[in-house]
Amino acid sequence: MVISAAGMAICLLCGSCGGEKSGKTEEALRTAGNLLLEIAREVRQEQEQKEQESVREARERAARLEAYRTCSSGTLIEDILSKEETNSLFYASEIPAEVFERMNGVSYVDNDDIALSDLRYLRMLYVGFDGQPHVGEMVVNAQIADTVLEIFRILYDSGYQIEKMRLIDDYGGDDDASCLDNNTSCFNYRVVEGSTNLSRHAYGMAIDINPFYNPYVTYEDGIENISPEGSEPYADRSADFPHKIGGEGDLCLELFEERGFTWGGDWRTLKDYQHFQINVS
Repeated sequence: MVISAAGMAICLLCGSCGGEKSGKTEEALRTAGNLLLEIAREVRQEQEQKEQESVREARERAARLEAYRTCSSGTLIEDILSKEETNSLFYASEIPAEVFERMNGVSYVDNDDIALSDLRYLRMLYVGFDGQPHVGEMVVNAQIADTVLEIFRILYDSGYQIEKMRLIDDYGGDDDASCLDNNTSCFNYRVVEGSTNLSRHAYGMAIDINPFYNPYVTYEDGIENISPEGSEPYADRSADFPHKIGGEGDLCLELFEERGFTWGGDWRTLKDYQHFQINVS
């Protein structure tokens, strides 16, 4: 419309330059002037519409980004994020009230070993087994919060796949159920299986990653026991399969060991291939 009106105005102006009578010339000039005013009005309207659309899209995007900070773990990230936007979705905070409601009496109970103030709630992104980015959450010890964020940011940027990243409370604090569902998690105030000693998970100092593909293996009376149930094929670490921790060039193992964590896959009396833990004074 703008182009056609501009062309008409030019034609009128050119036609008025011949030997026409002055009355016709003035009329042509008025018509051309009106058309030019119409062009200016349409251009202004288009600019305003574009600006309004841009503002609307920016507000909608900001709302979606804010929603990613509070949505359920596992939520698919539908936007292509900038580096700054991605950074904003990797953060630590004190345990929010709504998160404590989930933890209270499940993964966290009143105790003399670790206070709630010693823990931090992490929001992170991870690449799922579908190859898409998802929102994840984790509770860790405050002393390692920044280190854990750094590790999982590198894993995310590298496309390292994690199937799920939910709080153990979503499984009623049941470690076996969480591992069976291949859930990556950290804090759970519990003892080491088969003992009365507190696990490093009880201090938020241990993380289990893709546990179904990296099982827990014990040897009792010479009998091999593998958990979770169904993960027996993945206890053979000489086999090649996706999501296996360990081996030459494994990024996950490399990142944790570089930052002072020990890997359960290196233990002698048992093997905990999913497990990374750290001792911080």
